[in-house]
Amino acid sequence: MERVLVIGGGAAGMTTASWIRRLAPEMKVTVLESTSMVSHAPCGVPYFLEGLFDDPKLFMTYEPSFFIQKRGIDLRVGVKVREIDIPSRVAKVGEKNEKVEFDYLVVATGSVPSEIKTDGNERVFFVHHPAHADELRRSLWSLEKVAVIGGGILGVETSEALVSRGKKVIMIHHGDRPLNRMLDDDMASFLSPKIASDVDMRLSESVLEIKDSGRTVITDKGEYKVDGTVVAVGVKPNSSLVKGQLELGVHGAIVVNDKMETSKKGVYAVGDVAQSINVITGKPDWVPYAPVANKMGFVAAFNVAGLERRFPGVVGTMITKYKETQIGKVGITHEDAVKSNMKVVEAKVQHKTRARYYPGSKDIWVKLIAEESSGRILGAQIVGEEEVLGRLDVLALAMMKRLTVEDLFFMENAYLPAVARVWDPIVLAARKIYAGD
Repeated sequence: MERVLVIGGGAAGMTTASWIRRLAPEMKVTVLESTSMVSHAPCGVPYFLEGLFDDPKLFMTYEPSFFIQKRGIDLRVGVKVREIDIPSRVAKVGEKNEKVEFDYLVVATGSVPSEIKTDGNERVFFVHHPAHADELRRSLWSLEKVAVIGGGILGVETSEALVSRGKKVIMIHHGDRPLNRMLDDDMASFLSPKIASDVDMRLSESVLEIKDSGRTVITDKGEYKVDGTVVAVGVKPNSSLVKGQLELGVHGAIVVNDKMETSKKGVYAVGDVAQSINVITGKPDWVPYAPVANKMGFVAAFNVAGLERRFPGVVGTMITKYKETQIGKVGITHEDAVKSNMKVVEAKVQHKTRARYYPGSKDIWVKLIAEESSGRILGAQIVGEEEVLGRLDVLALAMMKRLTVEDLFFMENAYLPAVARVWDPIVLAARKIYAGD
């Protein structure tokens, strides 16, 4: 019986394990997870922090017992892997360094929060793993004034959650605008005033040190006294277990091919710990999001089971919100194009989401970026109060399939006055470029 060891029980790890059991039931599949949670959804932590739900078990798609009893997986939670010896095909586990042998290894260790200099962690918090969400919520709910370090997706979502709980929030961000990796300056201009109405935003400001165990934040422009500090400066691949044994790439993510195979035979990597290829640029990329992680796990499982599947790459689809405003981005931004010396054309459209006579219409802004020579769609940004996600998904597929603005313009889009206009804003943006307007 061939033995498969999966390290990490998050989205990618449990998808891999479940599909291997389904495709190759003769294989023995063991999953080792260091926390008590599996198939969990870290993206839900800000909403738990806001108080939108109270049961931490809801972070899990299925509880551990389901995978053990229904899917026949040897799942062990609360188990820390201390060492992996890939040439010997052995992992050392737990305080007693129990040996777990394997024929195939799937590394699904996810990501860990990026660190920042501090003199103590009593009131320094990280919004990351749902296993710690209950303790995090109890701690932050007891505070009045909180600094949030970082203005990316996690920083914006955490700020919203804390504001909703009546906290005074100072957001300190090194960029000159919130979500600067998602939005160009012109698109961010629609969002920034909304956040600034609730949050004391300190932009273009870099944190040098957190002192007094989280009660003082020192930046290159000043000093802030708070009751506690949330570090939301992003995450990095959790690849330390295999460093020196597997090839590492972007941000320290594990290099894989399109079968999710690493540089060592029989060893796979999936999810936030694995590198991808960006379909737009053709270069290595790292996209730590759950939909990508699940599909990586699906592909790895087929290949471990001897049934070939290939992962096509990523286009960097991401979406978030601040209160009623939804923000989406896929592909490259204008700044990305400039850095890569790409010749592009752009169009920006401000539109309404419903027919002019139908009540409740909302504003929506769309920015489309295309290759100058071919018209191939390379990037898009959308900001609006409704119907952002559906349009973003259309554009993500268009970029995955390397479609042009002509293809997008002639797309036969659905029309219903209650949810759309005859000229959809993404079609209008494509028309502007296609017509040379």
